[in-house]
Amino acid sequence: MTTTLPEAGPAGMLAGLAAAGYTVDQRGEFAILDYMIEVGPKAGETVKIGLALVQDWPLSPPPGPHVSPRLGHPDGAVHASPLTTDGEEWEYWSRPATNWPADRTVRGYLRHLRTLFSQLEPPA
Repeated sequence: MTTTLPEAGPAGMLAGLAAAGYTVDQRGEFAILDYMIEVGPKAGETVKIGLALVQDWPLSPPPGPHVSPRLGHPDGAVHASPLTTDGEEWEYWSRPATNWPADRTVRGYLRHLRTLFSQLEPPA
């Protein structure tokens, strides 16, 4: 019996996103994908997510998502993103995946994204 280990590095990360059903646009060192928000006050809306392609994937997760359009995050630590261009506004959420050692997979990172979006505040 042969066991196939998942690919490592950026190729493994891209393969995992594709296996999860995402069409990924690679922009340099970033994977860009359309992401439908599943929970929280923005549930049902689609945003763009940019993830840094990590060289030592799956040992390390992306450092945090880049989000377009800008939504802000109630816990702060929102910064300018290098993905911002003339036509797109992006922000970087400095939110490392805290439970990464328990599930070093795309599925684990998507769980992290769901948690982040569940924390958004409803419109006033």
